[in-house]
Amino acid sequence: MVKALVLTAITGTQIGRRYTVSERVNTIGSGPQCNVTLNDRHLQPRHAEIRQMFDRWFIVPLAPGGISLNGAPVSGQSRLNPGDQLTLGGTTYRISYEELEERALGTAAETQTQSVPRLGEYFVRRGILTPEQVARVVQRQRDMQSSGVTLPFGQIAYEMGLINRAQLEQALNEQRNDFQAHFHD
Repeated sequence: MVKALVLTAITGTQIGRRYTVSERVNTIGSGPQCNVTLNDRHLQPRHAEIRQMFDRWFIVPLAPGGISLNGAPVSGQSRLNPGDQLTLGGTTYRISYEELEERALGTAAETQTQSVPRLGEYFVRRGILTPEQVARVVQRQRDMQSSGVTLPFGQIAYEMGLINRAQLEQALNEQRNDFQAHFHD
């Protein structure tokens, strides 16, 4: 399962409207190229980014002004927690998280465009797992989730005998290195 951040409008003309973001980096603004396009005259075309770093989410301003978190102006990277109120332009959103099924692996080109790939993509890129094996692990993860057991992808792949401990540790280290190379505080 993949954790996604949900923005639910609690003020303004879009009360109740939900936006779900699950990529590692999501752009927000008034421009059509953004992951979340908001029709708000107070927002720049690329106004902010929402970044996922491990199991945490952060808002990062790309333009001055127009962003506050729990009533305080945001001028640098700020962590988003469930229950927080994020104001973008003229609308305030409540922050929540939800679990989504891990997306199927895309083409090699799609995989290369992401800043920090998901763990299954590391194994496929390294030739350790096939996309079919990744799908089997995701299915097992989904089955376990439905019975109330939540385990990380790597642990399930290890328990299924598809990877060994050294391969798992190497992939986790590479993901940490990618994370540190792409995201700075």
